[in-house]
Amino acid sequence: MNKEEYLKKKALRQRDFEEVQRRDVCFTCRRTKGACLCESITTIETKTKFVLLMHPMEAKKEKVGTGRLTHASLPNSEIIVSVSFIDDPRVNQLIGDPTKNCFVMYPGKTALNISETKFTLDNKNADKELVVFVIDATWPCAKKMMKLSENLLNLPRLCFTPSERSKFHIKHQPMEFCLSTIESVHYFLGALKEQGIEDKDLSEDGLLKTLEALVNFQLACEEDPDKQTYRRNSFTPAEDRVKSLKWGTRSLFVD
Repeated sequence: MNKEEYLKKKALRQRDFEEVQRRDVCFTCRRTKGACLCESITTIETKTKFVLLMHPMEAKKEKVGTGRLTHASLPNSEIIVSVSFIDDPRVNQLIGDPTKNCFVMYPGKTALNISETKFTLDNKNADKELVVFVIDATWPCAKKMMKLSENLLNLPRLCFTPSERSKFHIKHQPMEFCLSTIESVHYFLGALKEQGIEDKDLSEDGLLKTLEALVNFQLACEEDPDKQTYRRNSFTPAEDRVKSLKWGTRSLFVD
């Protein structure tokens, strides 16, 4: 690509960005009104408080980011955007709150797999609100965020075993067990339900139905030749994608 072509493409991207900025945005799902997914969102009341720690790059992905859709589904949740949370006042407030029992949902050798192991709290923590920090970022970014946030590294970790492969078909996951944020919270809630921590009448499929609506909408946009987002043969099934070789020798997360 020569300089002239590069500048032309840059100008087109800037024009598209400015056009998006001018559009009305839904303040619930943070998508444009024409792409709003609020009708597909199921409100799920949880005893557990979920704190989505969102990387700034993820915060800009209104089209395909699932963190904001997760937050919109869970009234007992909040979003905090940053790269390092070591000095974040809200994160440290929650960790230091004597009425909260804080964990971070993050795999590793020290993580307790609540899909396979009984998750119990001692007597002094039994009446505290369970707070789970969820890293909302790509795997490389999540690893960096954990490394920079000693306060998160010092928290006990929880993880789970997903029962299915990711349904976030429009994204290429580095490994088969990797999931989107909304899927991770879905399976985590399912494990908490099995443990008796969440209510039995908890909506099991609400989060996955929202993800399905997102995927179907984006695929329809990419397959419509009348839209700017049209991409011929853009979707490649997961089984036909070329796997990244670097993750065969590199750890996805901080142990």
